[in-house]
Amino acid sequence: MNLRIELYNERYFDQLCQVMDKARMQELKTANIERVFLQLKDAPYLDYLLNCKIYVGIKEEKLIGFVGLRPHELAFLYVDSDFQKQGIGTKLMKTALLYLDKPIKLEVFSDNFVAKSLYKKFGFKVIKTVVEKWSNEYPVDFSQDSMELK
Repeated sequence: MNLRIELYNERYFDQLCQVMDKARMQELKTANIERVFLQLKDAPYLDYLLNCKIYVGIKEEKLIGFVGLRPHELAFLYVDSDFQKQGIGTKLMKTALLYLDKPIKLEVFSDNFVAKSLYKKFGFKVIKTVVEKWSNEYPVDFSQDSMELK
């Protein structure tokens, strides 16, 4: 696959939102909480994401995945569902590991077995699982794993 990884530029904002929205809905469905979905442009974590160091995967001038990094944290990793299982996540993980110092932590829905499989491939281990309510507005339970790479 001809994939170019580069530092995020705001010209990719709309495409980043499209990838995030599509993949986020897929992710929320794995936890049976798709009713809490918000488009990225309306999400309370938009500023948090944009304050990450973001690397994007570009194929034929189209953003098809991205990874957001904070010190010692893999905060976001999303791949357009049309391009999953083609090594994009692996290439984004390799990029992330070039720029993150260990230990590296991340959070993932417990039932997101595809993502957890990718993380485990790189040596991440589950260190804690919590079950909690999403919010007062959406009092639905979900389970989330904290994973770490030492």
